[in-house]
Amino acid sequence: MVRIVTIVILLAAIARAEAAPLEVLTRDGTPIAGPAIWHAESFAAETGIKVEVTQRPFHSLYGEIMIGFVTGRTTADVLIIPSAWLPDFAPYLLPVPPALVDSPLVQGVHPAYRDALMRWKGRWMAMTLDGDLHMGAYRKDLFEDPQTRAAFARIFGKPLAPPQSWAEYSEIATFFHDRPGPDGRPLAGTLEASAEGGQRLWYLFSHAAAYTAHPDHPGHVFFDPQTMSPEIDNPAWRRALDDYLAALEAGLPSDGVPLASHEVRARFAAGDAAMAIDWSDIGVVASDPEGSEIAGKVGFFVLPGSRDVWNPEAKAWEALPDVRTVPFLAFGGWIAVVPRSADDPRAAWDYIAWMADPARTDRDVTDGTSGFNPYRRSQLEASDRWASVMGPEAASAYLSVLRESLSLPQTAPDLRLPGYPAYMAALDAQLGRVLAGEAPPDEALSAAAVAWDQITDRLGRASQLRNYREAMGLESDPR
Repeated sequence: MVRIVTIVILLAAIARAEAAPLEVLTRDGTPIAGPAIWHAESFAAETGIKVEVTQRPFHSLYGEIMIGFVTGRTTADVLIIPSAWLPDFAPYLLPVPPALVDSPLVQGVHPAYRDALMRWKGRWMAMTLDGDLHMGAYRKDLFEDPQTRAAFARIFGKPLAPPQSWAEYSEIATFFHDRPGPDGRPLAGTLEASAEGGQRLWYLFSHAAAYTAHPDHPGHVFFDPQTMSPEIDNPAWRRALDDYLAALEAGLPSDGVPLASHEVRARFAAGDAAMAIDWSDIGVVASDPEGSEIAGKVGFFVLPGSRDVWNPEAKAWEALPDVRTVPFLAFGGWIAVVPRSADDPRAAWDYIAWMADPARTDRDVTDGTSGFNPYRRSQLEASDRWASVMGPEAASAYLSVLRESLSLPQTAPDLRLPGYPAYMAALDAQLGRVLAGEAPPDEALSAAAVAWDQITDRLGRASQLRNYREAMGLESDPR
């Protein structure tokens, strides 16, 4: 592979050597912060520019950054943050240098992770380092076992196969729930995250995507793109929540402890379940023979779809001729940005370009501990690199699912607009009430919709409408 030359001005290295180090701020832990540290060391060795990586707990990271911006006390030169935070932070950031935008570093990013996630209000403001979507994983050894297949066919009257729809997913999860695995332990039918602070909202969103994303009425997944009235309390979201709750019922571990997303992939790799929904990290983790109990026995499937979709104009369910899959870009991915207050913006962008070079990111995305998933077009084709980690068969299936997910005619983007943390917190609080048995789904979704309306009014309905339409790929004027 031809190495892409990053935009690093090495002639400035001597002058920078005695200057204050670049400060990078991101979340704590090996995922995300790990690559920032690894590449800081190699960047310093190559350029003489020292880099210090400051880590903060994820739950406090947004607030610390925003307070720093508002008070003028931001000290970081580079921020590595979730792409959904870009709308709130954009006024305080420098745009990406045109030379970097035009370079292969940016142009080689898959359009799904480039054109929406790196821009805000038409300006290039960030560099993508990660490409996120939800996918399914399943145990091939269980699905191909003759006795298991015969038992499934007797009950459901059809062959056991990876699910194409959420209805099929529910059938399979129910079938495998508490069924003895090869080692005699009872299996979970499937695994999904439901722990507070464990990324559970994105699992609900993934269930909702196929039901809410009508092909003839784009932009209605979260809000009405004409009025900014919340859509999250309509029948499509109620069905999605019911599906999610059923999946949890068929997959709660024997200890009864709700899982965070990293525990989903760890439990699946330990052989605890027949299926799982997760980010694409699960492919690397479950297929790694050094850490997985089921390496060589894992298959993958595109996020399930539906045979009907909610029509937001007719306020009715609409039958479809076939199962329609709507992959969901859950979370979107992590991006790198440079604050306007950075002491040396050129050095900051040089470090970001160094970190984003395929010579380094190709290793990051095949490392299950990095927190970074494939986001460059070349990474979705480099089967030899993936085969060295996962084995040829698993690598081929894994990349095929990722490519298919990103090439389908309708892919649902994540929520992305100013006030994002407030919207998410309001919905997550109501989801928590449902999971704790404190509120029925209808009541909780209605309460979340009321809270979303209040947030929208506080931030300005007209401006939020423009922002939401832009995030959904629509013209800013709803007329």
